[in-house]
Amino acid sequence: MYVAGLLALALTAGPARAQGLGLDLSGDSNTQSNEQQQDTGEGAAEGTPPEGEQGGLGLGLDLSSGTPGADLQPRFALVGLDTPERAGAAAAKRWMGWLQAVALRTGRVAKASEPAEIREQLASDYAAALRCAEASCLSGPADTIDADLLTTARLALEDEGWTLRLWTYDRDRGVVETDVVTGRKPTDSNFLREAGEVLSKRVTELARPRSMLKVSSNVSQAVVRVGERMLGVGTVEAKLPPGEVQLIVEADEYSTYTKTLTLVAGETQEVAVRLELNGPAPEGPPADAVASVKKKKSSGPSGPSVFSRPALYTTVLGLAAVGAGVAMGMGLQGKVQDANGDGIMDLSRAEYLAARQQSMISTALMAGGGAVAGGSLLWLLIVPARSEPVSSSVAPVSSGKGTSGTALHFVIGGSF
Repeated sequence: MYVAGLLALALTAGPARAQGLGLDLSGDSNTQSNEQQQDTGEGAAEGTPPEGEQGGLGLGLDLSSGTPGADLQPRFALVGLDTPERAGAAAAKRWMGWLQAVALRTGRVAKASEPAEIREQLASDYAAALRCAEASCLSGPADTIDADLLTTARLALEDEGWTLRLWTYDRDRGVVETDVVTGRKPTDSNFLREAGEVLSKRVTELARPRSMLKVSSNVSQAVVRVGERMLGVGTVEAKLPPGEVQLIVEADEYSTYTKTLTLVAGETQEVAVRLELNGPAPEGPPADAVASVKKKKSSGPSGPSVFSRPALYTTVLGLAAVGAGVAMGMGLQGKVQDANGDGIMDLSRAEYLAARQQSMISTALMAGGGAVAGGSLLWLLIVPARSEPVSSSVAPVSSGKGTSGTALHFVIGGSF
């Protein structure tokens, strides 16, 4: 009887002790662990890594800044996670924290903004950007956030199972890179770990250190552009991808400044721009006319040539007439001779009349030619410079109230 009582007590105490330890020996231990993780997944803190990754983030280090050259690292932004199913939405917070943490943990990028701030900045465009998978609709949000790398994600139940799709927009190249990861369920640790590795690899591949460009201008309203991208107005500082770029600085009523620059990763380049006024020309003769006048003055007086003056030719004609008169007189003297030496010329009446006429012509040629030659020579010496040619100009007359008029001025000049 005593032995039977001990056996009954042992049989009833065994299950009670096992139940008190909280052990469930009816199923797989991995299944139980995953179910417990799913139960606590909804309340997990943002950025909680999957199981096995606790050591990597347990120190609470933020590698997005504080490293050498962090100021010139490309800016990374995670827009959000689109989750059509309820199970995915329940784990969305954990996914967002984990994906952003692994991207920043690469040490190759700096955080542009928190997801909540990104949502505020994009405002009404947030929903479209979250579901966008093309460069045409991601370039605008990237410029708004000023992110060099912009990632959107979608966690949904597809034919292959739970699928995470990642679209990373590279603003430098203007292209979108796509990555796809599948898993057993949204809270699966292996699923999260694999997705983090894929995003980390993609960020490391696309991240390029920036170059700092500082532009200063003497015109405060000058617009500064690099290619088609506007950087700002006046004095500008911008982080740009390394390589060859075209700097353009322009302002209204000023000449445009253009220069090709070669930006080096991790270095700062400063450019001082001075724009020249490009307004209307000041009153007065044009610059080329002034330069022409100065050139003429520097070369000395260049009056018209003496051969272009009519007085020279009239002088020559006068002298020619004098010469002709003298020659005619000498010829007449040779014809009239004193044959018998009595001092009386032997001439007939006809010869006398002819000689008299020739003598008068000779005298007229010498007198007239001498007068013309002397007057022309005197004019040529007294008036050495010739005035400007005949010109005419119409000068407007200012009209007062109720009056109007036009004055025509003729300026006539010249020289003999």
